[in-house]
Amino acid sequence: MEENNSLREWARKNKIWEIKSWEIFLKDYIVPFYRQTYILMKFYNFLNSPEIIGKSSLADIDKIPKEKIKAAIYGGAENPETSFAKFMFDIFGLCAENVHSFEESIKMYEKYEDKIKVSINPNSWIYKINIYELKNTTFNIIQYISNKLGLRLKDLGIPEDYPYDYDPVKDIEPESLLPLPGENPTKLISLINEFVQRSINLSFFVNPFTTFILYSRAIPLSVLRDFLDCDIEKIKDLANFLGLKAYSMIDNSEINLPTKSPEKVFLLYTCNYPSSSLSQNIIKLQEFLFNIASINNNALNIIKDIFNRSYTDAINQIHITFDPWENYKEIFTFLNKTIKDDAPTWVSLNIVNGKIVKIYSGYNEVQLSNNIEFIDFLIKIYPIISVGLVNPTSLSKNSLELTFDSYVPGFSRKWIKRVIEHEGNT
Repeated sequence: MEENNSLREWARKNKIWEIKSWEIFLKDYIVPFYRQTYILMKFYNFLNSPEIIGKSSLADIDKIPKEKIKAAIYGGAENPETSFAKFMFDIFGLCAENVHSFEESIKMYEKYEDKIKVSINPNSWIYKINIYELKNTTFNIIQYISNKLGLRLKDLGIPEDYPYDYDPVKDIEPESLLPLPGENPTKLISLINEFVQRSINLSFFVNPFTTFILYSRAIPLSVLRDFLDCDIEKIKDLANFLGLKAYSMIDNSEINLPTKSPEKVFLLYTCNYPSSSLSQNIIKLQEFLFNIASINNNALNIIKDIFNRSYTDAINQIHITFDPWENYKEIFTFLNKTIKDDAPTWVSLNIVNGKIVKIYSGYNEVQLSNNIEFIDFLIKIYPIISVGLVNPTSLSKNSLELTFDSYVPGFSRKWIKRVIEHEGNT
């Protein structure tokens, strides 16, 4: 694939197997994103504070200029769909108490004015993205890489003082982000726009570091060795850094690197790996990025277009031969009937003595009459795994669980239909 060629060139040029090469990723991408995330979290906490929603009415707010809160509740109501109040409701859920919509909040204010009690509606963008868990995941990435690099958090602009809230923006007062009546909400809008753009810049197929983690999270050891053109000892260090385990493709047992038989070893990140695993946290971060992009159609379309284009290229450019086709036909017939067009689908392979004997998903299962060598099947499908169309989620001695379409639904089934239509020759 052309994209893999450019990723290969980038990885070799930057010697991605050397841990120090990840310092750029940490300082230029993750830390700035963490800073933006923390500011948003502080602002949301500020809106949720006793000084605002803890007061019995808007009129009782005293420590914060109530004119700012009024503007956030009712500002621009003469043009409701483009108003600042609508923005605050959609993004942060700020509204009058006991309402279910923005329109109800406006009517409530018009009726009771400063007597309304300010509240936070959970049906908001910031609630959807889970800003607290996003902050924790991003911090876990920072802490993990900085520890590996021997860097102090304070060297990254993150204080380590008690009570260890790791606040990189202590000098920013959340109140300052709110405009007074008549002012443009420039600071807040700029913060949101920068936050969304930084999230897109971290996405798979945009950021080479995260794309490399996607590519390498489940891959034959020999393929990664050839991809990077480096020795197994360096791959071992990289695997340890990324949080990849090495498994024998003969009996699925976990093995230690280095090995004398790299062609029989598969590297795999797993969901039950300790939370400090870099690969796990980066994959988890991507799930947040899709929710962040849902802030507006433009951002969502950008990230969808990125994935759609990447997956379309993958389907068109990855060539795999499933031969003899009669041996594989049962698997793909089952997948074609099982994989959903509009949601992720979990499928498991039952493995006995190195052969796939059964495929199942929920209550649906098929006993395979032509037992396929597990090692052959895994090597054949890894190119599709490498681009994220299929995601291995757990591997044991007797089974492999796969998730189809973890990110953008529909593309796995397109590929499966293509395999069937061409009778195993894609």
